[in-house]
Amino acid sequence: MSSNQLLKQQLQAYKKKFYTNRLIKGSILFLAFFLSLFIIANAFEFSARLSGGGRAILFFSFVFGSLLAFFWFVGKNLYHLRNAQKHLSNEEASKQIGAHFPEISDKLLNIIQLEKLNRAQNELLLASIEQKSKEVGKISFVNAIDYKGNRKYLRYVIGPGAIIVILLLFIPQFLTESSTRIINYNTEFLPEAPFSFSIKNTDFKAFKGENFTLEVNTEGRSIPQNLYVWTNNRKVKANKTGPESFQYTFTRIQADTKFSLEAESITSSEYKIEVVSRPSLSLFNLELEFPKYLKREKEQLENSGNVSVPEGTIVKWKFDTDNTDEVKLNFPELDIYEKAKKSSNGTFSYEQKISKSSRYSIQLKNEYSLNRDSLVFAVEAVKDRYPEITLDQYQDTVLFKSLVLGGNITDDHGFSRLSIFYQYQDDQNFEELPLELNKALNSQSYYKVFNLDSAKITAGAEIKYYVQVSDNDGVNGSKSVKTSTYSFKIPSKEEIEEEIDRTAEKVQKDIDKTLKEAKELNEKLSEVDERLKTKKELDWQDEKLMQDILKQKDQLAEKLEELKKENQLNNMKKEQFSPQNDKIQEKMNQLQELMNDILDDETKKLYDELRELLEEQGDISEFRDKIEEMKNKGGDLEKEIERTLELFKKLQFDMKLEQNIKELEQAIKDQEQLIEETQNEKSSSDSLSQKQAQEKKDLEKLQEQMEKLNELNEERKTPDDLPSDLKEQFEEIKEEQEKAQEELQQESEQENSQEKSKEEQEKGQEEQNEKSEEEQQKGKPSQQRQNATKAQQKAAEKMKEMKKNLESLQGGMEMEQQQENLEFLKELVDNLVTLSFNQEDLMNSFREIRESDPRFVDLTQKQLKLKDDSKIVQDSLISLSQRVFQISSFVMREVSEMNRQMDGALDELKEKRINQATGKQQFTMTSINNLALLLDDIVQQMQNQMASSSNKGNKKNKPMPGGLSELQKQLSEQISELKKSGKSGRQLSEELAKLAAEQQRLRNALENFETGVDGDNLGEKIDKLINQMEKNEEDLINKNLTEETVERQQEILTRLLEAENAMNERGEDEERKGETATDYDISVPESLNEYLKAKEKEIELLKTIPAVLNPYYKQETNKYFKKIKQKN
Repeated sequence: MSSNQLLKQQLQAYKKKFYTNRLIKGSILFLAFFLSLFIIANAFEFSARLSGGGRAILFFSFVFGSLLAFFWFVGKNLYHLRNAQKHLSNEEASKQIGAHFPEISDKLLNIIQLEKLNRAQNELLLASIEQKSKEVGKISFVNAIDYKGNRKYLRYVIGPGAIIVILLLFIPQFLTESSTRIINYNTEFLPEAPFSFSIKNTDFKAFKGENFTLEVNTEGRSIPQNLYVWTNNRKVKANKTGPESFQYTFTRIQADTKFSLEAESITSSEYKIEVVSRPSLSLFNLELEFPKYLKREKEQLENSGNVSVPEGTIVKWKFDTDNTDEVKLNFPELDIYEKAKKSSNGTFSYEQKISKSSRYSIQLKNEYSLNRDSLVFAVEAVKDRYPEITLDQYQDTVLFKSLVLGGNITDDHGFSRLSIFYQYQDDQNFEELPLELNKALNSQSYYKVFNLDSAKITAGAEIKYYVQVSDNDGVNGSKSVKTSTYSFKIPSKEEIEEEIDRTAEKVQKDIDKTLKEAKELNEKLSEVDERLKTKKELDWQDEKLMQDILKQKDQLAEKLEELKKENQLNNMKKEQFSPQNDKIQEKMNQLQELMNDILDDETKKLYDELRELLEEQGDISEFRDKIEEMKNKGGDLEKEIERTLELFKKLQFDMKLEQNIKELEQAIKDQEQLIEETQNEKSSSDSLSQKQAQEKKDLEKLQEQMEKLNELNEERKTPDDLPSDLKEQFEEIKEEQEKAQEELQQESEQENSQEKSKEEQEKGQEEQNEKSEEEQQKGKPSQQRQNATKAQQKAAEKMKEMKKNLESLQGGMEMEQQQENLEFLKELVDNLVTLSFNQEDLMNSFREIRESDPRFVDLTQKQLKLKDDSKIVQDSLISLSQRVFQISSFVMREVSEMNRQMDGALDELKEKRINQATGKQQFTMTSINNLALLLDDIVQQMQNQMASSSNKGNKKNKPMPGGLSELQKQLSEQISELKKSGKSGRQLSEELAKLAAEQQRLRNALENFETGVDGDNLGEKIDKLINQMEKNEEDLINKNLTEETVERQQEILTRLLEAENAMNERGEDEERKGETATDYDISVPESLNEYLKAKEKEIELLKTIPAVLNPYYKQETNKYFKKIKQKN
């Protein structure tokens, strides 16, 4: 590079340094000017407290001056620096350099000038320029400028800077506050107060619709006593909360709000509260989807967060929200915290299967906050409760045929099964008997008569049972509960027999007591009858006596009914556990029929009529007639009860005798079995001795039974002849049994002593002795064993002999008694026939005479004689009826009717009313004929029974009353005669009443027969006969005696004859005994009857429930039904 070029480079470097130096100088001066101007502006504002406009002028003046100074001192030099070649020429630079370096002087300027002249490229000039350039180029031009020279300008900066530092240290507000006011020229700055407002709120955001509380503290030299808030052009006083603190609440703020503070005429700047929205829940629905087994439709709940649902229900939440970005649900007990699902339309949804009760909270969230109010609810999972069951029971301790079970079952949602589980003694497992359930009711009663298996119900048997109910839980599975397990034990044979005996004794005592009460009733009737005969009207004492009679009659009727049922149950127990032979069973049935008929309908009707007369205050004559009839009927009642008592004793004697014979037979079998065991050498002597002792005890019990039998026989009016040596026979048998027992004991003692001696001997010797003893004893029992066997055989033979004697006695007594009764009955029938003819002759004789006829007295005496004869017949028949079971109550009532009619005829004859007397005689003759026919039927039955007594195993049928057609024929003739007689008034009424009663008796007899007829054509014919008889009774009672009535009588007679012929064709006219199932009304406790009634009511109430019903209302309906049952 040439010297000239180097020179030019140095000139360019000089120019740059020149302007750099000027830039440094300008910057220092600008800073000094800026700081000075800053201090001046702040001092002016601080001292003058300019208004907003003055501060604006000052601000912009400061800015303009600063910009102008910056341009002048900095900007221009910076510009020159970037364009140094343009603004500083080489000549000017050369002069400056030459002035600084004397050795250069004008050399550098000359070089520059020569260079300008050498445009033509003169070589001489070029050489000259090169030479001078080398001379000058040795000096560095940039050294001509010294930056240190700018230090002198720093004093202009130090002064203002020092002032600013001092002010900041001691009067900072001089700069800070003034600068702030100048910069914020458009902001109003109040004069400085002796205090300041300090707002504690860090955030001026308020939630829409909520309160915003402004909290302000005052600080300074002087604290104001009051503070006011300016908002919406209103000045409101703030609440003072402390010495220096105030509080003001903006209530339910809805929009952005501006406010300022004022105290002691000093106002703060204006503030703004920004209103934002919290997330909120506007609507939410719950959909409940219940478990399928409940069969409930889905349910919708609106704005109801608390819910109680069955376990397993699926709950679906749907939320409609405002200003909400997120919804979360928290179930702490279920350990669930999950987000709800947001749908496209902005709603949120969530579902959960409820298996456990839990609280839950709903949390809403947006960019500003969470929901303000706590949304905490509870969902209750209602567990499917266990069903409940109660059990009341009645055990049939009479016949042990059934169990009556009843109770209540309840559940919250219904049942699936209700069953009785039972196990008989010999069964391995429980068997199930399902019961009917009403699935429409959650609370209901059950009632079941559980009939036991008769084949398994034997003496000493036992059955265990319980009731179990299962609900319909479809979530956790069906749950079952059961009652306690109960047992029903059938007593032993001995206990049952003792119970039967105790009941029989009680029945006998009750019959005897009832007989005494019947006698007392008859005495009162006689007393009233005597009182009324001498009175014209009733007084209160008469009414009181008759009221007492009615009350006593009702009590007597109740006792008779109880007596009948008690005897019936005892008979049924005998049939089940102690079956009797056919003859005794037939007597039991006949006695039961007698007890059923003791108090007949006619007697009951008389007492009802007396009660009506007392209520209506009837005429005394009517009372006399009624009491007279009742007195006659009362005598019949007393005789029937007395007869029943004797027959009952007779029956008990027969049954006891039969039972003792059976027990004796069993004792013989047991003794013979013991003989076989005794003859067996392997049998233990000690065991045989104990068995023999037991046989002796059993015999002693049998002896006690025979003694009781003898006592029972002695109580009867006509006792049977029992063997007088029974006691001696028992003693002889016991003596032989004692001998056998002693021999067996001796043998047992010898065996024990031999065992002890054998233990002392050596083993080898012992074996040898044993072999020798076995050889000696082989085929030859010991002497004691032989003696015991002989004694046992003698005891067995004596027992057989006793049994044979008793059986002979039993058969002989029965046959002899039957034959005697049969002969007596035949004689009675003959006497009745004679009596009937005599009455008929006497009746015809009276019809031929008048009251003034001399024969009237003689004929009346003959009537008295007939009355005496009838009394003999009555007494004989009463005596016979106490021995013959076949004689029914109907027969005895007919005897009483015969006597009443005969007494009535005598009364009419005393008054010399022949026509009325002959009418009574006609009825007397009818009763006599009826009696003869009925007794003749009994004779035939007894003959047939005696003829077929050998066929003990065959069941015989109840005979159809063979004389019914004859009796019906007589009744028809009497009706025809009455229709032709032309009688009227009271006389006609009495005759018609008698005929109606006679027709009723015949109908009752036919109905009794019908109960044993199988359901065939014959039964239908008898039904039609009975219906026609009832129509005739109605005609006679209603005094409607027409040709139709007479024709119907003929038709009845024809059909009755046809029925008898049909029976003959079937071979059942001689004897027919129909066995029907005995009805047994189980007498259960009142508590169990309540369950039965409740069950019936549930069925009726259930009919009122609609088929489709909301489960809630269905549950309420069940509660309602339950309340009704409790009230009832």
